[in-house]
This record gives sequence, structure tokens and C-alpha cells, in this order.
Amino acid sequence: MPRLADRRARIELLRAAEAAFTERGLAAARVEDITERAGVSKGAFYLHFQSKDDCFKQIVETFIARLAGCVDPPPIVFEAERASVNEYVKRLLAHDIEVLEFCWQNRALLKMMLAGGGGTPYAYLIDEFAQRVARQVEGRVRYAIDIGLYRRDLDPSVIAALISGAFDRLVRKLIDAPSRPDIAAWCAQVVQLFTHGLLAAEARAVADRSVIEAPPRSARQAAESAPASASSSERRRSKAKTT
Repeated sequence: MPRLADRRARIELLRAAEAAFTERGLAAARVEDITERAGVSKGAFYLHFQSKDDCFKQIVETFIARLAGCVDPPPIVFEAERASVNEYVKRLLAHDIEVLEFCWQNRALLKMMLAGGGGTPYAYLIDEFAQRVARQVEGRVRYAIDIGLYRRDLDPSVIAALISGAFDRLVRKLIDAPSRPDIAAWCAQVVQLFTHGLLAAEARAVADRSVIEAPPRSARQAAESAPASASSSERRRSKAKTT
């Protein structure tokens, strides 16, 4: 009679495997390392997993599902009744802090995954998740435009690519940090950047005034005005020689 899989043993094996993989790497970790940590036999391991790679794949799939659940905005962020700009920014900040806290708590596994610890067979899982995040961020951008937080002339897909790319780099910086950074301060800077930009208030006032006072000319207008300017300079030089 074939042995039945023990759900509790499977959970213990997954925990032990995650610890072994993050400590040793996928290539160096052995099945024996996993079973010793879990306190079960090799036979029990193969009762639940086809191979070490299969075990790692299940760990990656489970982690990405948990990460996706954390990254997806809760209903309170995108509710049917439109929030005020200030309320939306507060909710967005709290949500971003929660996501980065999750990444910090799971930094060992996340670092191995992003560094290619799982090898190319699992790269598609990361790519699918990145595409999901980009779509979710685009939804946030459209919502921000709708409530008047962002300008209406923006292309949501372009802005979403910029924001999701920035968060990708920020997460990589986070998991490489030697000690826990001030995650709340990091997220506050991100929100400040994507709502107010990089310019200081004084510089922004000057930039806004210059845009209002001197609207950009087309290339044709610039080309047509260039000969006139040159002719004026030549006339001034000619008059100076005569005098």
C-alpha cells in the first residue's frame, strides 16, 4: 500500500528547504540538508517532491503568490467613492510601507531569486510578477489622474514603467542593506518624489514661471528666426565699421 503524503511533513520540508537554499544556494544545498532540518527521511522528501528543483519551484511559486497578495492594493486604497488627494496619499504611503516591510522580512529568499538563484527555469515567474506589478501601478496612475493628483496629459503606461522600475531598484537596494533601514522614511521620499517632483519650491516656482512666460517654440520657428538674428548681427557689425 503506497504511503500517504503528510501535509504537516510537507510544510516542515518546505520551511527546511527554504532555510537550506537561502544559506547554501540551490546548487550547494542537498536533500540530506533539508531532511535533517525537517527531521524526516529522504523517502518522505520524495513522497512530496519529485526533486530538489521541484521543491524550490514550489517555494518560489508560494512566495510570489504571497508577495502578489501583499503588493495588490487593498480595497481601501481604490474604493468606489473617490478619496481626497490627501487621503489617497496617506493610504498609498501606508501600503508601500507594508510592501517594503514584507520584502525586508523575506530578503534572503528574495535576494536569491532576484540574483538568479533559481536558474532560468524560474525566470518566467519573476517576469510574470513584474508584468502584474506594472499593470497594477498603471491602475494607480489612472486613479491618481482621475482624482486630480496627476496631470491629465500623462501617459499612464509610461509613468507606470518609471514607477515600477524605481520600486524594483529600491527593493534591490533594500535587500542588500547590511541593516534594516528606515523603511517609512524611504517610502515617504518615494511618495514625495512622485507627487511633487525633485525640484525645490523656489526652483519649481522659477521653472513654472519660465514655462508660462516663454512657451516652447517649434523647430520650424527656431529655424526661421535664426537668419533674422544673424542678419541683425551683421548690420550692427557693418555700422560699427562705418563709424
